[in-house]
Amino acid sequence: MRILAFLLVTLGLSGCSSSYGPVPVSDVTGSTRYQTVKQQTSGITAKSYQVQKGDTLFSISWRANINVNDLANYNQLSAPYLIKEGQTLHLSAAKKRNTISVKKPAVKRKPPPIKDKKISNTDQVYSKESQPAIVQKNPITYSSSTRKTDVKITKPKKLNVKISHWQWPAKGKLTKTFASSETGMKGLSLSNQRGTPIYTAASGEVVYAGAGLRGFGNLIIIKHNDDYLSAYAHNEQLLISEKQQVKAGQKIATMGDSGTDSVKLHFEIRYQGKSIDPMRYLPKR
Repeated sequence: MRILAFLLVTLGLSGCSSSYGPVPVSDVTGSTRYQTVKQQTSGITAKSYQVQKGDTLFSISWRANINVNDLANYNQLSAPYLIKEGQTLHLSAAKKRNTISVKKPAVKRKPPPIKDKKISNTDQVYSKESQPAIVQKNPITYSSSTRKTDVKITKPKKLNVKISHWQWPAKGKLTKTFASSETGMKGLSLSNQRGTPIYTAASGEVVYAGAGLRGFGNLIIIKHNDDYLSAYAHNEQLLISEKQQVKAGQKIATMGDSGTDSVKLHFEIRYQGKSIDPMRYLPKR
């Protein structure tokens, strides 16, 4: 009996401990691999987000699939768009409050009495020039800060740099392409040997270079203008840093398997924060 009880307790403990380990995830091919719960929560779908250590405005906007300029406007952030750990960011525009303006009834004023043209004991004629001015009681004055015409709304300057052409970010076999469904591929995958050079698809500025976004491994995000971003994930080695200006065709990384199970490059193009099909922009191979 003691042996049976010991076995039951042992099985119970092993069953409890397994609930905190990796959970199996089945991919579209039907095979099963193990993936931690944290890796499944790389996207942000809530209406607000609390800033974590290592976050940047671009990394948050990328995970939330929104334009970084919109994210800054939602939270009234101005350049250089500094955020701090623990700060709560709104991921959508605030709803406008319905305000009811109550108009005060207009005060009817009696016109001045009409006088005779002839005034006794004098030949003076009553004219418009001699009519006394009507003075309002408690006149309303407007300062320059309250006049609507004086309020200037400053919008952030747009980086209207046209992209002359796009080029392929690496050599390799095209293994996956873009799918418009919610759970579909949001870019394309190229497979090749470890260490294969990764190049920029167009000129721009590096706005993210690191491994802080779960599921992307060593990731690079390049801003080409106010509308277009490109991303390069699962790199082995990063050869550039944030805020660096890069030219089209410049080597920025080497291909690897960080954050994934095989050596490949995951490449994305986003327009105003939304993933689009890169094959529409890349030249034919």
